[in-house]
Amino acid sequence: MSSPSRALLLDAGFASLPFLDVLRQQGYRTAVCGSKNQDPGHRFADDSSPVNYGDVQQVIDLCREWRIAALLPGVTDVSYLTGSRVADQLGFPGFDSPEVSDTLFQKDQFRSWAQANHFPVPAAVEQLSESESLPLPLIVKPVDAYSGLGITHISERAQLPTAFDAARQASRSGEALIEQFIRGTLHSHSAFVRNGEIVCEFFVDEFCTVYPWQVNSSSLTTQLSSAMQDRVSDCLATLTAQLGLVDGLLHTQFMTDGNDFWLIELTRRCPGDLYSRLISLSTGVPYCSHFVAPFIGLDDHFDQRRPVRQRFIARHTVSVAEATRFPGFHFATLPAQILDVIPLKMPGDALEAAPRDRAGLVFAECDSLTTLAELTPHLNQYLNPSIQQERSL
Repeated sequence: MSSPSRALLLDAGFASLPFLDVLRQQGYRTAVCGSKNQDPGHRFADDSSPVNYGDVQQVIDLCREWRIAALLPGVTDVSYLTGSRVADQLGFPGFDSPEVSDTLFQKDQFRSWAQANHFPVPAAVEQLSESESLPLPLIVKPVDAYSGLGITHISERAQLPTAFDAARQASRSGEALIEQFIRGTLHSHSAFVRNGEIVCEFFVDEFCTVYPWQVNSSSLTTQLSSAMQDRVSDCLATLTAQLGLVDGLLHTQFMTDGNDFWLIELTRRCPGDLYSRLISLSTGVPYCSHFVAPFIGLDDHFDQRRPVRQRFIARHTVSVAEATRFPGFHFATLPAQILDVIPLKMPGDALEAAPRDRAGLVFAECDSLTTLAELTPHLNQYLNPSIQQERSL
């Protein structure tokens, strides 16, 4: 009897664990790699390696050593960017070319491409000397960081040099972007692409209520009109065709003021903090299975372009504005039913300030669309630790 084929996941973090379940269901032996030995994937996978998945050559060597049959990214940009380069050399499916991947993932490259091809993005420049062309206020951000690290909102030009240096220090490549500040609401569009077309899509309202540049509360949209959804969808369908994206997920953050919209960030990896579970609980769609399918060459089926909301689900990431000791969870006053609590800290553990740390995730079900719309932007008032901050940590 032959042994099962082995699939390698480039991420051992908790938010990638559902991919391991899908792979097992499809008959694969699971493997993960990552330099954080404490990540749970190292214990959940059949095989694990401490190889840093940001190192392309090490991942190539591991794929050859383990005779990997399928390669998957996790929920980080680095995992996809590495995967695209490994796939380009070893022939794995599911990844765009390195050139297309860089265009989407690197903020400076995407802004330049989008402006040249007339897609709606905030006006941006890459050098301090060019910033006079942009009106205040501005956002300064790294071109390749994550979770809102290194981002500064400035209202005076004298603040620019310090903000620019901070952004460059938070960037893996040492590069930063100066961008027009957009006033509006934040949303995401998560779409599955098959044969060059969007075949299934979801719109989500997103809120940053602890750290201003990191989403911590979300639900399937209660805010976006059908007309705005259509405009965003048409825009991203055009983008998909122009870039020639392969089958997979295209996940986009965008902002709107109700009249216009702007593309903020695009990625082809699965969003983190169990975004997939928010979609599955809300609609019944097996989001993780659809995400995994192109990487293992599996044909899948979609019943609806925009699946109907079946349940009123909200997701919240528990975090704090200042470092402290985590005391545990307390949900007594939440006007919704708790469905899932995924702890990432034990009582007494050090909890760093957002965006560098989080205590856990909570999924709750509301009794109506009205309650969902009213509650989701304020979940931090119910679900964040109400505790004495320890500034010495």
